[in-house]
Amino acid sequence: MKDKGRSIAEVSVRGVITKRLPRKLDVMEGENAVFCVETREALEGICWSRDGLQLRESPRTVLKSFGRTHLLVLVHVTRQDAGIIAFAVGESQTSSQLRVKCVKRDPPSAPVAAEMSLAESNAALLTWRPAPDAHLRPPGRYLLERREVAGGEWVQCLATDLPGRVRVLGDSVPREADYCFRLCAANEHGRSSPVEFPGSVHLAPAARLERGLRDVRVRDGEDARFSLELSAAVQGTWFLNGTRLGEEEEEEEEEGDAAGGRCSVQRRGTEHSLLIRGARLAESGAHVTFVSGSVRDSATLHVQGEQRPAERLREVSMGLPVLLECQVSPPDAPVRWLKDGEAVPLDDVIAVQAEGCVRRLLLRSAGPSDTGVYTCDAGDDAVSFVVTVTEAPVRIVGSNEDAPHAYMAGQRVELWCQLSRPEAPVHWYKDGEEVEEGENLVLEQEGTRCRLVLPCARPKDAGEFVCDAGGDSVFYTITVIVGSNEDAPHAYMSGQRVELWCQLSRPEAPVHWYKDGEEVEEGENLVLEQEGTRCRLVLPCARPQDTGEFVCDAGGDSVFYTITVAGGCSAQLWPSPPSPSVLSPSSRRLRARWRCWRGRA
Repeated sequence: MKDKGRSIAEVSVRGVITKRLPRKLDVMEGENAVFCVETREALEGICWSRDGLQLRESPRTVLKSFGRTHLLVLVHVTRQDAGIIAFAVGESQTSSQLRVKCVKRDPPSAPVAAEMSLAESNAALLTWRPAPDAHLRPPGRYLLERREVAGGEWVQCLATDLPGRVRVLGDSVPREADYCFRLCAANEHGRSSPVEFPGSVHLAPAARLERGLRDVRVRDGEDARFSLELSAAVQGTWFLNGTRLGEEEEEEEEEGDAAGGRCSVQRRGTEHSLLIRGARLAESGAHVTFVSGSVRDSATLHVQGEQRPAERLREVSMGLPVLLECQVSPPDAPVRWLKDGEAVPLDDVIAVQAEGCVRRLLLRSAGPSDTGVYTCDAGDDAVSFVVTVTEAPVRIVGSNEDAPHAYMAGQRVELWCQLSRPEAPVHWYKDGEEVEEGENLVLEQEGTRCRLVLPCARPKDAGEFVCDAGGDSVFYTITVIVGSNEDAPHAYMSGQRVELWCQLSRPEAPVHWYKDGEEVEEGENLVLEQEGTRCRLVLPCARPQDTGEFVCDAGGDSVFYTITVAGGCSAQLWPSPPSPSVLSPSSRRLRARWRCWRGRA
């Protein structure tokens, strides 16, 4: 410049971010944190990050852009979300420090002024007041716990959101006992320390009779035990002929003064029992009574004289008669016949007889239901008989087990067995598993004969079938011939290789090969092979004398091959043979043979 002057200019570069993030953002734990940035124009390629790690869209991270406005929302923040939140686009960047404040979680304070009122019978009124600071840490509910005074653990019995009072009834406890109570306040952050109500209360649930007393029959000198069960565990009192017996003690026996110190009473939970040791004949007919509140039940003790050697064990087969006999004195003494403690019903099968001093019970045809202990009861004396009626085991008296059971696929298969008794239950099994009746397997039973029928044999039906009648079984091994080259043409020239084969349904099943009715022998000119389910007969070099009918016999079924081996000379034409006709329409298989005649050259 001519005047050698100097000019200074100030240059200001504006970024693309017009609204930046706050320097810091404080959010309470569990709330949503929202960050908003505005740019001069709608842009792409923006990036949100926390502590240098790029944030991506997720259920708790929401990234949105609306034109020039860009939002980041962190849903329900936790302390782990705190850090430096940054927004960047191109070379422009803005950041903010996210601080997460924790909510103070304090359980409520314990209630005060806990009192117990026992104005009502078999009930307790419990009252209290909320803690003085309940407005700062309000309780959501009050939890009441109980415990037996005799010991044990505290058990929660009530939860209520009504502060101030609660009424506890005897029906709310599981058993009769003295109980004490304590209370604590609780909210979602925990529970207060418990406060115990002073004193205790005797509570008893209302009981009803679940299982009553029954008459007991014992012999002279044996112990007699009476028992019953109530719906709740409460105390009770036993009486023998109107005389009160000793008090009950749970889980322990206590002898009373009655019956010469031979009686003991016991309570286990809801079950009460009375044991009379060494019952005497003179005590027969004694009345036993139990009383508990409104529950009252009675039973009678029957003592029989010592059993005499006349007792017998009788074991008879089903269908045979049984005669039980004993003598009484005097001749006109009345008796009762009992079976397992119940009176024997008289019908066409059971009859009683009296002849002088002899008393008889006759079972004309004994059955399994007649098994039991029969007693002739003459009041002060009795004699018993143990009768056991045995049922003859079911036997299999016949079957087609030994018949050949090889079948062509599609054939009908019938397995049967004859039982020694009609309608006896049997079970059929295949390869160790019980079969199920269906379209492809039919089970039949008529009288003493049982059948298993396969209407259309399939390869998978091959295997071992068993008919099980309980104590006896029969076995059937089924083989199904799947296929063969029986229908292929079997005309060969001398020297050709001949191969006959058939496919069985199960591997290694035994087969026999025959030629013109005689079993073949393996040798240099005839080879027999069996690999898995396939059986082969091979003629390595056919000869004219190999012409004939070959048969592969698998036991119950066979396939036939008619082999023709021609020599080296020319054939002479013969007039056409007449058409074949069916001579035996009942035959299952129809075979046609062609015979080749060799003329002279």
